[in-house]
Amino acid sequence: MTTERDWELVRRVVDALPEGTWTSYGDLAELIGTGPRQVGAFMKDDGGVAKAYRVLTAGGTVSEGFRWSDGRSGRDVPDLLRDDGVTVSAKGRADRSQRMSVYDLKLLAAELDDGPGVEGDDFEDEFEGDFDRD
Repeated sequence: MTTERDWELVRRVVDALPEGTWTSYGDLAELIGTGPRQVGAFMKDDGGVAKAYRVLTAGGTVSEGFRWSDGRSGRDVPDLLRDDGVTVSAKGRADRSQRMSVYDLKLLAAELDDGPGVEGDDFEDEFEGDFDRD
């Protein structure tokens, strides 16, 4: 069962995506143990994810169901991605080499300061075995 703590982690990770990167609904779903459709619904309905446009399909395209949560329209997502340093083809496909995989997202979450789902041992226990220790 996905908790508010899980959704807060999604919100914080998406907002912390480094310049020039994007991620997928599936990667975020794997991060918190849910499905890509649930992540899409959260992104659409929540409104608190400032960089929701940087979450794409696994193929690097804007989901057909993508809508601005606040009802706004205006600039196209590919243009916003380009402004953020993501290379987007003329056909609207983001460069796969700039994708943050679930592994990358776990590392990013571990770097975030004191927040739900990422503090100290709780985070490491949740993803036990995912990190190499020296």
